[in-house]
Amino acid sequence: MYYSSGTYEAFAHPEKPEGVEKKSAYIIGTGLAGLTAAFYLVRDGQMPGNHIHLLEKLELAGGSCDGYKDVHKGFYMRGGREMDNHFEIMWDVFRDVPSIETPSVSVLDEYYWLNKHDPNYSLCRATVNKGEDAHTDKLFKLDKDSAMALSQLFITPEADLEDKKISDVLPESFWETNFWLYWQTMFAFQKWSSALEMKRYLCRYV
Repeated sequence: MYYSSGTYEAFAHPEKPEGVEKKSAYIIGTGLAGLTAAFYLVRDGQMPGNHIHLLEKLELAGGSCDGYKDVHKGFYMRGGREMDNHFEIMWDVFRDVPSIETPSVSVLDEYYWLNKHDPNYSLCRATVNKGEDAHTDKLFKLDKDSAMALSQLFITPEADLEDKKISDVLPESFWETNFWLYWQTMFAFQKWSSALEMKRYLCRYV
């Protein structure tokens, strides 16, 4: 493994790999990881874009960053992925992704300008009626079964959670709680998400 200063590497351009024009790449998934891998293959690997193939099983690309309108729920994203001045890992990518709408401007520039012109901050976690506060703040609405199941998940050894979904360890009542509303929109979880991953999130953030 090669280690170097991240800042130094960000300003240097790697040499073009020998024979890259004759190679192809197949990336499974169009979430942040898959799209970022494609980006680095184009920029640093200098692979032709039409040699990169992205495979996605869902109808929408974007992975946890997908956003769409549901006729019953309105417009929502499975995971919030807003750009901010502390999302340093994305700076290197977005500074070299060109804007779709503005020539000679990067996506990072667009985010930066937007945050300067329209700074916003809100503690509101959910809205109703096209923007009204749903007043769910600090109201997790956890019933006893859900609270006990979360506590049990927190202390369950990781080895016992292999190959289990969160729907295998949480009761049916959990899906109607505000806790689940917050959790799925903040971390892009689904009922079929890994129970082990949820345990690790609980241990880190709760």
